[in-house]
Amino acid sequence: MKYGIARPAVLIVIFLLSGYTLGYGQAITYTDGSPIATKYCYQDTAYGLSGIPAGGSFSGCGVTQENGVWTFNPQLAAEGLSVFPYQCALKYTVNGQTVSRNLLIQKPVVVYPPLRDSQTCNGYLHLQTGTLYAGAYQYRWEPGALLDRTDTSVASGYITGTQQFRIRVTDVSSGCTGSDSITVFVRPVPELTVSATQTINPRENVQLQASGAASYQWSPATWLDNTRNASPMASPRTPITYTVVGANEYGCRDTARVSILIREQLFLPNAFSPNGDGLNDRFAIANYGYQEVKAFRIFNRWGKEVFSTFDGLAGWDGLYNGNPGDAGTYFYHIELSERDDEVKTFRGELLLIR
Repeated sequence: MKYGIARPAVLIVIFLLSGYTLGYGQAITYTDGSPIATKYCYQDTAYGLSGIPAGGSFSGCGVTQENGVWTFNPQLAAEGLSVFPYQCALKYTVNGQTVSRNLLIQKPVVVYPPLRDSQTCNGYLHLQTGTLYAGAYQYRWEPGALLDRTDTSVASGYITGTQQFRIRVTDVSSGCTGSDSITVFVRPVPELTVSATQTINPRENVQLQASGAASYQWSPATWLDNTRNASPMASPRTPITYTVVGANEYGCRDTARVSILIREQLFLPNAFSPNGDGLNDRFAIANYGYQEVKAFRIFNRWGKEVFSTFDGLAGWDGLYNGNPGDAGTYFYHIELSERDDEVKTFRGELLLIR
């Protein structure tokens, strides 16, 4: 008796029953005379089956018949199993006689977790995978020219355009293979722009500006009315630098920063010289963001008021009753109402120089 499996791309399993009788100790061989395979990979395609003499029927694991065509499918044979390798029998019966062969289905080589298409915003990529079943495996990434390693489950690289990668995994013990592929898309990075550094008066509000992205996130949230707006309003009380992260529709990000500086809370000169030279001719408030001047009063050394106004920017020109005031020391009393209606009082000495 002689029966076997042919070796083309689609394997044909041929059972030969010489003289319609079975003998013991006879070998099952391929048609070229080599021993028939006993091990099959789970991922193998279905094999066509035929027997000699013709007209018989096949049975056993993974056997199906459709329109008179018999096939053996390793995946069907091991369907629903989780323990491998799995042994089963394939049988051919003709004229009341049966010949069988035990087959071994090797565990599936399943790339797990499965690769999913991904994207990179700067061209750099990181690929990582594994297998569903434990064991020793060999890995091969393609195309390897774009990766730092091709023979491990983890690889990194750099691409300039959309690229597909394929991983081929081989079970060292069985020689069975599995594969998966992934497409990596290169997405553009947003070009984020922000307003320039600004200097404001104390307790002033300033609107920040960002553009070039689809969404924004500002930090820190301190003194901001909204951290997810392209143009939040800031009310800083001390100098601060804000960072904004902008993302486009692909999730690619860019980062920018804008600083807000605050002028000195109050600058009052301790001397002035009202001589008409255009330099320090007035004693006035400078660099202060106030809401209203409640009082701006000047007193001489004897406590007599010599000047009063509500215009802090104009200040005192050194005149008293229309005449130049005497050189010497004077005293000021200033009350300012800020934007939150808090009133601050400032007192000090002032030297008038002639």
